Amino acid sequence: MDDVGVDTTTTRSRDFWEGRYRAAAQDGTSLWGAGPNGWIAEQVGRLALDPGLALDLGAGEGRNTRWLAERGWRVIATDFAPAAVEGIRAATAGLAVDAVVADATAWTAPERADLAIVCYLQLPAESLAAAIARAAESLAPGGVLLGIWHDREDLARGLGGTMTPAIRTTQEETAAAAGAAGLVVELSDRRDRETPAGLACDCLIVARKP
Repeated sequence: MDDVGVDTTTTRSRDFWEGRYRAAAQDGTSLWGAGPNGWIAEQVGRLALDPGLALDLGAGEGRNTRWLAERGWRVIATDFAPAAVEGIRAATAGLAVDAVVADATAWTAPERADLAIVCYLQLPAESLAAAIARAAESLAPGGVLLGIWHDREDLARGLGGTMTPAIRTTQEETAAAAGAAGLVVELSDRRDRETPAGLACDCLIVARKP
């Protein structure tokens, strides 16, 4: 997700996202672009994992889902907006993808996964911790969680856009949530990323289920 055109509530509603994805589909446009998130792709390339079952939680238009499936992963993609799930199904026809309407804060996978991705799923702290906990429950032993979020540091840089502080997070908060969910944190970091408005800050996590 980015900050452009996003509402200012702390809990972006299903109706809000349904409207955005439905409008983009009608216009033949994309909200987030076709390619995978660069950091996610980089980290997947570094993992010592053979392609197995991956979860893409809050998958949006499914850019990471499609990229994984094209590389031999079987993917379950979730989003709470039906229009997003419809788009994922259309974009991944013929690939090993199961796209389902589900809330990442409450859903667990029907079978244990090797990889779970949470990419710019911006939620209030309690809801984000719930999503991380559900992801941890869905992982098999040795499975990996990759997470990337817009960091609260952006607000100090004047890059807050219309995204409120309550749905920004930090590496300390995401690492604490992963630890509370029983995951072993292997990387907890921040990185700067060039945007037209200046340097943006992402917080990152790589965590593994014992």
